[in-house]
Amino acid sequence: MMFHRKSFGFTLVELLIGMALMVLVGGVLYLLQSTGISTVTKGTTRLTLQSEVRRKLEQLISDLRCAKEVLEITPDSIKVSKFKDTKEEETSGDESLVTVKYSLERNGPRAVFLREEGKESPTEILSVSHIEAEIFRPFYEQPPANSSEKSSFLPFDTKTNDSDQRKRISFIIVRMKLRQNKEFVSISTAITLRTVHNGMLQPHWNFR
Repeated sequence: MMFHRKSFGFTLVELLIGMALMVLVGGVLYLLQSTGISTVTKGTTRLTLQSEVRRKLEQLISDLRCAKEVLEITPDSIKVSKFKDTKEEETSGDESLVTVKYSLERNGPRAVFLREEGKESPTEILSVSHIEAEIFRPFYEQPPANSSEKSSFLPFDTKTNDSDQRKRISFIIVRMKLRQNKEFVSISTAITLRTVHNGMLQPHWNFR
């Protein structure tokens, strides 16, 4: 008596179904991995850009805090007289002051944020693909009518540009919205001009 062993295998249809499932699962896994890597890279790039912008704006914040008076201001630029950053013997009067200007300009396809001190050539603080207008939003301080009230802060109109109100600007909101390649970053900070504010509180004191 002879027995015939049956050979077992996959039919062509089964092979095609198996290959289709492998391709489908592989595609899903690749898509998930690609999306995850893209999200991580995008978040890292945005955090790096945000950190760099904050670091480069520290000089602006320091200059405004030490400002004695706002000389010119528009939504995209500001010019102040500030006390010099020096470790030499203390000076007084005009010798202790220096003029600093920040401005937003276009340089070809890029937006450039510049700093100019005294008669020196402007230096580039920040250069990115795009920076939205209206960086500076100033407020001037209105002294109280009597000692029982507090000072109020009113928006300064850069178009009217009242010189008396400009001298009393003691609070500025700085908001910078920028784009580098495809990444968008928005940074806002509020700065008090210490010398101007203290001078409004104690007008007879000589602040340095």
